[in-house]
Amino acid sequence: MKISALHIYPVKSLGGISLQEATLTSKGLMYDRNWMLLDENGVFMTQRKYPKMALILTKIKNGQLIFSYKETGSITSIPILKKYGETIQSKVWNNSCEVQKVDSIGEWFSEIFGFRCTLVFFPEKNIRTKKVEGEIIQNLVSLADKSPVLITNTASLKELNGRLENKISMNRFRSNIIFTGRDAYEEDRWKRINIGETDFNTVEICGRCKLINVDHLTGLPTTQPLEALSQYRKMEREIKFGMRMTCDLRYGRQSKIKIGDKIVVF
Repeated sequence: MKISALHIYPVKSLGGISLQEATLTSKGLMYDRNWMLLDENGVFMTQRKYPKMALILTKIKNGQLIFSYKETGSITSIPILKKYGETIQSKVWNNSCEVQKVDSIGEWFSEIFGFRCTLVFFPEKNIRTKKVEGEIIQNLVSLADKSPVLITNTASLKELNGRLENKISMNRFRSNIIFTGRDAYEEDRWKRINIGETDFNTVEICGRCKLINVDHLTGLPTTQPLEALSQYRKMEREIKFGMRMTCDLRYGRQSKIKIGDKIVVF
């Protein structure tokens, strides 16, 4: 088995970037989900509620994170820095975290959505925490929902597309590492894998929500593929597709992976 595609999504729920090679950090692929948008109430924004976020594309060039809005052609950018503005408290689901306000770009996003938006940045050294029965639990992840890395299988997508009238592409699932497997859903059985110099541990099979129904060409919600998946991929009251994983790297350490790298399953 080999890696067939690599993707990062610099801003949570905005468009992604395809890569030939990626740098791994303690929190997954470099620049993946390092930024997110907050609404006027300070709540993080996703395509679940704002599907037209899919129409805001991103790319990285010459140290700049560049944004373009498909509906109008409007373009703006910010420098990629390790520190931005004021530090504020925020949340991703039940995880609390400290993020930094990116002051220079809020109006551009506010014009698109029709309300005040704030872009924020989450440094690699920061942690997310949540309280469980009086105990503080640390979550070593960026601004992704639950884990640093999401891996999907082209054989699983092919099996799913066999059930759909209108075929979909893998970008609906917003995974970081795509591999070409022999069997559909063989990734369900993984416990630990190796790619290059790095080992990865499984967290869970990824539970899916209505976000995967958003058509990235139109920014409109549909009923598929969640409806089809619900017929045969429901496990523990969740609809599952893809594997959430962590990578065995300490803070400050990095490694490389690239398209064509072999995946070894332990």
